[in-house]
Amino acid sequence: MNQHDHRAQFREAPEPEEGTRATPKIVLAWIAILIVWGVGYYAWQIGKPMLGGDSRSPVATVQQAPKSAGSNIDSSAEAPASAGADSSTAAAKPDGKAIYSAQCSACHQANGQGVPGAFPPLAGSEWLVADAAIPVAIVHDGLQGKIEVAGNSFQGVMPKFGGTLSNAELAAVLSYARSEWGNSANEIDPAAVAEHVERFGERGDWSAEELKEVFGEP
Repeated sequence: MNQHDHRAQFREAPEPEEGTRATPKIVLAWIAILIVWGVGYYAWQIGKPMLGGDSRSPVATVQQAPKSAGSNIDSSAEAPASAGADSSTAAAKPDGKAIYSAQCSACHQANGQGVPGAFPPLAGSEWLVADAAIPVAIVHDGLQGKIEVAGNSFQGVMPKFGGTLSNAELAAVLSYARSEWGNSANEIDPAAVAEHVERFGERGDWSAEELKEVFGEP
């Protein structure tokens, strides 16, 4: 066989080959920088609390009464004292309505009517407007099991808020609910919450029967 027998093969183009060009160094450098940054950021965030959601406590706003036109008091001299009073008042009296909207309205609804068959109403609830010790116990420690509210029975779990809300916040949200939607009950002082904690400590959920045994009928 001579070379003329391979003329068809000679006319064929060479087989294609994959490129062997190396990855640019700038690309490799950027990949290394991103890896180092990602690992460092992750390590930096380990152990830090998660911020966001509705875990923030609303801050109350306090309005000052307008001065009369004939007042001779120097406003510049009064400003530091009033600022301090406003700060202490805001800290002592959080906004109960804002706390309710953030923590309670999803179940008990903004109008306090609850959800029939699922979440009991707060409007007209004998448990809410009873002696302050009862609603404080329910909200601070939680409630589980069957309970009758406004003539209807409910079965479920009320989560505790003792670890979520401060004594002042818990008192504020209860005081708000006890005065809304036709309810008319006294405000609850943060001292009542502190007294409950001192008496019962950190305990589990209450049942309706336990509440009656300890605090009496609502």
